[in-house]
Amino acid sequence: MTKKPNSPAYETDPRHVLDHMRGTPGHLMRRCQQIAVSVFLDECRALDLTPLQYAVLAALTKDGPEDQARLGGSLALDRTTISVVVKKLEGRGLVRRKLSEKDRRAKLISITPAGRKLVDQGLPAVAAAQDRMLAPLTSTERTRFLDLLKKVADGNNQESRAPLRS
Repeated sequence: MTKKPNSPAYETDPRHVLDHMRGTPGHLMRRCQQIAVSVFLDECRALDLTPLQYAVLAALTKDGPEDQARLGGSLALDRTTISVVVKKLEGRGLVRRKLSEKDRRAKLISITPAGRKLVDQGLPAVAAAQDRMLAPLTSTERTRFLDLLKKVADGNNQESRAPLRS
């Protein structure tokens, strides 16, 4: 008798663990993240930015100067990650960091003209990267896939070590 792939016996049968693992949500999401970063870096090579660096610049372009903690929360980045990303951008002259006048413990981050120019220049390449990532899907599948990804991310937001904060 053949066991169905979704049966509990299949999941615990050592002969099928690898096959099962390759179809799990965590494994597939990790693979998709690797692909997304690879495609972004390929399409956006001329920008010399990581996806997180571009996201920080885009957020500052949209929302204006922001304290580092709030900026990290708006992108679901932990304190260490946002600090490293901002430091690298600051080193390239793409953002400025200064102490907040309202809260001397907070660091206020603002985008420089060079950073804003890089965001604008990168828009076509970033759009191309997104299109490449979703290329295997039809238009209808893309919409459904993105809706489902958002539902999974939003529904599990509090499970994250760096939850998204508005």
